[in-house]
Amino acid sequence: MTDRPATLVLSGGGAKGAFQVGAERVLREVHGFRWERIFGVSVGALNATLMAQHAFKELNDLWLNVKESDVYRKVPWAVVALRVGLFRKLGLYDNTPLRDTIMTHAAGRRFVVPAHVGRVSLVSGEYELVHNDAKDFLDAVWQSATMPVIWEAIGRTAIVDGGIRNVTPLGDALEFDPTEIVVLSCSESKIDPAKPPANILDVAKRSLVDITINEILLNDVDFFIRINDLVRQADEAGLTLRRPDGVPYRYCRITVIEPRMYMGDTLDFSPQLIRLRMQHGEEMARVAMESTDMSRREPRPPQTEESYPVPPLHA
Repeated sequence: MTDRPATLVLSGGGAKGAFQVGAERVLREVHGFRWERIFGVSVGALNATLMAQHAFKELNDLWLNVKESDVYRKVPWAVVALRVGLFRKLGLYDNTPLRDTIMTHAAGRRFVVPAHVGRVSLVSGEYELVHNDAKDFLDAVWQSATMPVIWEAIGRTAIVDGGIRNVTPLGDALEFDPTEIVVLSCSESKIDPAKPPANILDVAKRSLVDITINEILLNDVDFFIRINDLVRQADEAGLTLRRPDGVPYRYCRITVIEPRMYMGDTLDFSPQLIRLRMQHGEEMARVAMESTDMSRREPRPPQTEESYPVPPLHA
C-alpha cells in the first residue's frame, strides 16, 4: 500500500456524519492516504478531532453506539415553549450532552496531526478557525456542532455551527499549501422532496440544513473547484494567476466524495441508518478511487429514483 499524503476536509451534516467515518476508513486503510491536516465544521469537527488523534476505533465505536440522548435532550413541546417563551432560551433543545460526549471521547488524547475546526459568533457574524493547540479547542468542537435555532447558541457571543458560513472549510485548507485535498461531504447534492413540516423543528431542519446549508455547501465547493481548474489551465498555458496580495495561486488536486443516496433526517441516530450511512461512505470512497481523473469531481449521476434509493427508515 502506497503512502499518499493529503489534507482531509469534513463538512457538516448532523447524524449524516457517519458517512465520513466509512469513507475515511477506506481511503486510509485500503488506498494508503495519510492525513497531513484535518479540517472540520459541525459534525465534521467531531470526526476531525478523533481522526487527528488517530482514535479511529474509538470514533467507529462511538458512531455504532451513539444515541440521541448522547447529543441532545429532547423534551415535550410544552417544555420547548417554556424554554423559548418564559426562560428566553436561544434554541429549541439543549445539546450540552454533546459536550459531555466530546469530552468523554477526546479529552486527554494527543493529536497526531493538526486539526482545525470552524465556529461562528452570532454577535460579530465572524467565522473563526480554531487550531487544536487552543485551550478551548474541545469547546470549539462542541460550538462548531451547535446548529442554530435547533440548539441553544453558546456563551455571551452566541457561538454556533461554523457551517452557517463555511459548510466545507475547503478555503481554509488551501491556505496551508496542501499536497492534495480530499473533501468528504455528508449531504447528497440533490435535495429530496419532504413531507410538509409538522412542527417548528421540522421547519428549522428543512430550511436551515436541507436547503440553505446544502446550497452553501454546493456553492462553496463548486467555487473552489472552478478556481482550482482555472489555475490548472493557466499553468498549462504558461500563465501565473495571483492573489490580490501577489502570491501565486497553486493548483492542488481536489477529490470530493459525497453521497449518492438519500441520507435520512439530520437528527436521526437510529442504529440501522447509522450503519447504512457508514456502508455508503465506504462504497462512495471506492467509487471515487476507481476514477482515472482524480483532479476533478465526478459528474453527478442523473437525479432519478434509481440514483438516489431511499433506505428503509424506522417508524
